[in-house]
Amino acid sequence: MILQKFKTIAVAWSVAVVVFIGLTAQTQALEVVAIEEHWELKVGQPDGGVSGPQVTMIMSPTNDIDHDFFVYTLNYRSDPDFTAGGMQVQRWYGEDFEDSRNGSPNGMLHYTDETVTWVQRLELDTANNSLTFDVNNGTSESWGAFGNQGYMRFTINSTLANLNNYRPAVSITGSGVNFGGNRVKSLILTKIRWWDAEGNMYEMEAPIDVDADIDP
Repeated sequence: MILQKFKTIAVAWSVAVVVFIGLTAQTQALEVVAIEEHWELKVGQPDGGVSGPQVTMIMSPTNDIDHDFFVYTLNYRSDPDFTAGGMQVQRWYGEDFEDSRNGSPNGMLHYTDETVTWVQRLELDTANNSLTFDVNNGTSESWGAFGNQGYMRFTINSTLANLNNYRPAVSITGSGVNFGGNRVKSLILTKIRWWDAEGNMYEMEAPIDVDADIDP
């Protein structure tokens, strides 16, 4: 199911890759150790009867999803069985599902014209050979503040030396509204932040509207 959603969004892909590569070229001697994606979902009229809309996000520490990557679902959970409402993070290794963790909000989106914002973060700890994925700083009228309790966090073993092979195109092309797309006004990657091993922070502000509905 996740791999079927990995489809091309030509304009967004081009903008993200060109801008990101241009910026990293200026800092190519640096080792990236942490990356944040800042997201915004604008809902039109949600449908509580069918838990619509349902959104699936993808984030990978590399330029593909052939190895470790992470999935974040909003307004539904799919493991071990489908559950309406709430949210869940999942760990995948290529086509193999590994594990899941549920966020604390359990209800469904139910306010008209509400905006949901959150941050997806990857952080590499080379001293301990570990990689952490976390969803944090979430805000929503339906769910309130979410993601800061550590419930939606994975820390796994990793042999990566840095996160320099991360590409926003993986997130952009793999993420979207997989049900109830007519109930979403926009799903936007508002900015990307990344940190080098010296603690310096860089930021790319390039709002990209991810038009990835597979439910007409």
